[in-house]
Amino acid sequence: MENRLNKMEMLYLDQSRMLEDLSAEMFQQQQEARRLTARIKLLEEKLAAVSESNHIGGHERPPHY
Repeated sequence: MENRLNKMEMLYLDQSRMLEDLSAEMFQQQQEARRLTARIKLLEEKLAAVSESNHIGGHERPPHY
């Protein structure tokens, strides 16, 4: 009976450690996802700004003509 209880305690400790490790990993991944999302947003804004500044109207001549 005591051996069985010891096995269950060890299993519980292993699962607790694994849960803490997974939680920490998930936190790191969430931080990375937030960082990448912010970077994508910034790049989209820069691209939109560049696209707007380089836009040539349908009937306008480019400046080099």
